[in-house]
Amino acid sequence: MADRRIQTESNRSSADSAEQLQAPPNDFGDIFSDLELLSDHPLPILTSINSNAASSSTSNTMHRGSSASASPVASAFAAPVMQAMTTASGTAVPPATTGNTATFNGPMLNMNIPRILPHEKVFSIQVGDTLFRLSGASLSSDAPSYFTQFFTKSDRHGNSTEYPVLYIDRSPEVFRDIVRHLQGYYVVPRDVYHSVYLYADAHYYQLPKLAKLLFNSEIFVRIGGCQFTIPRELLTKPGDSPNFFTLGFSSFFSSPQEVFPGTRGLIRPPAVSPPSVPAHSNEMFAQLLQALKGAPIKFESPEHRDALLRECRYYHFRGLEQRLIPFDISKNLFTGREEISIRLKDLKPQGVGIEMSSAERRRLEYSRPFVDDQARELVIQVEKDEFILRAYDFVAGDGAIKSKCRWSAEIIKGSIAAEKLRTLIKRLPEVVDETDVNGPVRLRVDFRDGVVIVNGADLDIQESDEGFFEVFADEDYSQKRRRVDRGDAVQVLPETAFPWNLCVQNGQFKIYVERERLVLHVVCLDAISTAKAANRRRAYLV
Repeated sequence: MADRRIQTESNRSSADSAEQLQAPPNDFGDIFSDLELLSDHPLPILTSINSNAASSSTSNTMHRGSSASASPVASAFAAPVMQAMTTASGTAVPPATTGNTATFNGPMLNMNIPRILPHEKVFSIQVGDTLFRLSGASLSSDAPSYFTQFFTKSDRHGNSTEYPVLYIDRSPEVFRDIVRHLQGYYVVPRDVYHSVYLYADAHYYQLPKLAKLLFNSEIFVRIGGCQFTIPRELLTKPGDSPNFFTLGFSSFFSSPQEVFPGTRGLIRPPAVSPPSVPAHSNEMFAQLLQALKGAPIKFESPEHRDALLRECRYYHFRGLEQRLIPFDISKNLFTGREEISIRLKDLKPQGVGIEMSSAERRRLEYSRPFVDDQARELVIQVEKDEFILRAYDFVAGDGAIKSKCRWSAEIIKGSIAAEKLRTLIKRLPEVVDETDVNGPVRLRVDFRDGVVIVNGADLDIQESDEGFFEVFADEDYSQKRRRVDRGDAVQVLPETAFPWNLCVQNGQFKIYVERERLVLHVVCLDAISTAKAANRRRAYLV
């Protein structure tokens, strides 16, 4: 009896001391005892006094032993936690209670901490010049890790229950956030430097949960001297992934399991500078970031739009680029088809297709990659001084008809337009590739229903025989000719300089496939044909 009394008193004193050390004062004891049922880390007090909870009649032990008697204050704390614990479908996940233990059946939280280390024990870890003391429950919450491996393999001092102190020569400031993570708090990097330090140490300490959490969290980067925090969900839209940041992090932080490839066995991870893009505009990137969030961009000028598009291509935001390029979608009331107008330099060959038709002439259709869900008839717009329309097979006319000839388009070698059309021809199996790699690209031109302005005046070109087009003079052509002799006007087409060359300044074309060849169909164009007309358009420097 005496031995049993001594053992009982010892158990009671140890339980009281544990309660005195661990139970918060006043109402906080009720709060934390109720939140134990919701926390990812049950308080160590449960493991030390649950055996005595059944025989105790105090209100505190009733709170600790029962999940039904929660205080109003604790319920206020528990409500947002319960609200957050929902499945992907939005339904709440009810707790399943077994005895004195509550577990949640939802996929979001794992309430069980493996007993890799004794949960009730306290382990000492000195990082730099600071000593940290953590429970076995905290160290086991993100395991296996460097800590659990050390303490499970370390020799105890004789027959005592003391574990050795683990000494680590790393930053105690960074380790404080790791301690918060092990204690169940959600850790968020504060800035770009803290993000790199925390991620590197998470791998150094071999903490799989923290490494995965940081790997999937926001991306911190400095652009043009300013820090940006980029939510990862913004970079997962169609066409915007993979991009500069996800590809950069794939090599910088290769995976949640291996942060520094090829550095295993080193005493410490190498020093890594935070991701930075110093040579690009932070203002431009801020606008792109707002566009990724769905906000509209107000373009100050065509140059401003082109600058943003260059930034999109640099960061590999292909989907965003397609949303920002200039385009126009309209319905042609005479053909009944929708048309999309786009600059040739913005054309993506993978979005081009040929209409399904048995006709001899079939139109090219286009849908912007990652954006459009249907194809429309393609209208390309060309830039200044990239296209030269040349007349050939000249047949002289008389009266109102100045001439009858065929026309071809010569795309300047080395221009963006030439490379786009060369790539387009190679991607279309129905088209025979006759382009000369060392020369310009040449395509036949069709003027039917096209509006042609040359040197500021309308030029009437109508279809004639097989592939020929008749060039008509306007009504007062003879008067203009007399004015030309006096030097008062610019000739529409010089009579003595054949073949005629029309340098396109602005133009829109449809593209057809006919007899396995691409044909440019003029929609509208503005061209010049003489040096004097070119000089008229010269702008003064400002």
